[in-house]
Amino acid sequence: MTIIYFILAFVLFLALRFISRLASTVPAKKSIHKFLLRAFPMVEFIIWIAFGLWILNYFFEDNSIYGILVSIAAGSLIFLLGWYFLRDFVAGIILKTEIAFEVNQRIKTSQHEGILRKLGYRSIEIETENGEQIKIPYGMITANAIVLQNLDESSHGSETSLRVTSSVPVQEMMDRISKEILLLPWSSINHEPIIRVSQQEASFNLFLVHFYSLSKRHTSLISQHLKNTFENDESSYMIKKEV
Repeated sequence: MTIIYFILAFVLFLALRFISRLASTVPAKKSIHKFLLRAFPMVEFIIWIAFGLWILNYFFEDNSIYGILVSIAAGSLIFLLGWYFLRDFVAGIILKTEIAFEVNQRIKTSQHEGILRKLGYRSIEIETENGEQIKIPYGMITANAIVLQNLDESSHGSETSLRVTSSVPVQEMMDRISKEILLLPWSSINHEPIIRVSQQEASFNLFLVHFYSLSKRHTSLISQHLKNTFENDESSYMIKKEV
């Protein structure tokens, strides 16, 4: 009879793997798709717990230690879940009381480096220079040294998009935009602009530019200057370059 349960466990494993792959390919809205991918691991975990209790019930139902085994299993489950969900939450509270995290602050850990975009209850979210969004649990931060770059109180981060000609190589254009920002009198020279490509077409490239200004009122001036300088058609841009 034991071999049957091994077979059932193997079939259940294959079925869950198939459903997991199916959920990742279901055509649906992005929000629904994201919800399915996040919810499935918990559903899978609950199914395995139920399967395990069913096996325990079969083997030890008439045994006097059945109740003790179920209690131990339930207690262990509660402890593991509590430890998993609360460890990062508690670590976050401790870290926030010791370190004054600020959004748009540059942060460097043993594995990742980027701009702090979001402070959550259990993790932080940073954006790397490649535009990747990475979530780092607080528990991982407490276990390693971190480096924070303090933000000047007078500097303000902002982001704008630039649609420019594709006749100029991407890296060259990124260097030009960065240089243009740093030369402006309204820019904070203590913070390097972060520029990434969000779209590439035959005739144009779309750049997302994150920059720092000396004050909020200068943000629109920088953004408008960048658009006036770089968002021209190819002929206008080449004329400006020659002049």
